[in-house]
Amino acid sequence: MMRAVGTIALCGAFLLGASSPATAAPDPKVQLKIVDAAKGGPTKTVWLHCAPVGGTHPNAKAACRLLEKVNGEPGRLNVSPKAACTQEVKPHAVAVIGRWHGKVVHWAKVFHNSCQVRAATGAVLAI
Repeated sequence: MMRAVGTIALCGAFLLGASSPATAAPDPKVQLKIVDAAKGGPTKTVWLHCAPVGGTHPNAKAACRLLEKVNGEPGRLNVSPKAACTQEVKPHAVAVIGRWHGKVVHWAKVFHNSCQVRAATGAVLAI
């Protein structure tokens, strides 16, 4: 019986030590939730982490680079200002919410179509 109690205590010590903050991965300095909701279509949501780069964003590295150029302010993005987009009306409501190096980010906009989304935001909203 004493041996079983000792074994359980030893296993518990190992488990507690393995989950200590010193061994946990550091939180990224940038955590953003990115949403693109197309009228009559699907709503897509991804997470973008920067510093270190990660999350579920399909091109996190490029998206982080673009946001670095505008200090984490998605409203200042204008990736392809001379893009030739059609006048198709299929609205996309997009949002970027989270934190950028300690600063709160809360940006949302409605674009007339997906071409305008890509032209304005590039890889950030290419989800």
